[in-house]
Amino acid sequence: MEKLVFLPDEKMKDYYRLIAGIIYLILFVPGIIILPFYPVAGIIYLTPIVIIALFTFYWISLFYKSLKYTVTDEHVIVNMGVWWKKETIVPMEMITNIDKTQNPFERRYGIGKIHAQTAGAGGPQAAKAEAVVLGIKNMDEIKNEIAIRAKKSKVSKKTRTEEEILTEILKVLKEILKK
Repeated sequence: MEKLVFLPDEKMKDYYRLIAGIIYLILFVPGIIILPFYPVAGIIYLTPIVIIALFTFYWISLFYKSLKYTVTDEHVIVNMGVWWKKETIVPMEMITNIDKTQNPFERRYGIGKIHAQTAGAGGPQAAKAEAVVLGIKNMDEIKNEIAIRAKKSKVSKKTRTEEEILTEILKVLKEILKK
């Protein structure tokens, strides 16, 4: 099969902007209430919120541009990161579970997440998926593609293992016959 490379849907930016907007609106309300009664205190309260909000909206675009997903016959690869670049590579034969999730806001934008998990994860991130594909529109198609490739990978690995075992048995039998 061919390598599948894709990016998140553009609506992911709108989704993150909506979430950030709701949070900053909640933070903004007390400042607006305080402003008429205590102008200096209101300005001191609102100024950092406005600066952080502007930075957040700028960062959302940078984060979106940093996301890239690749599905090959052997791996699921997730690239992300604005300042610290991170590449997560999950071998297909190790994938044990593939979930798709969609919260109400993501559903509104028609996007969601795919979580690829392995049995080997442990420690503090045991409940976390090893690879999370964020902000995608065609979740079912991608989930099915990963599931098909993971299954094929496990079958081919099992076949290779059986062949290796049979080769080793043949080798031992030849040694026995020589004696």
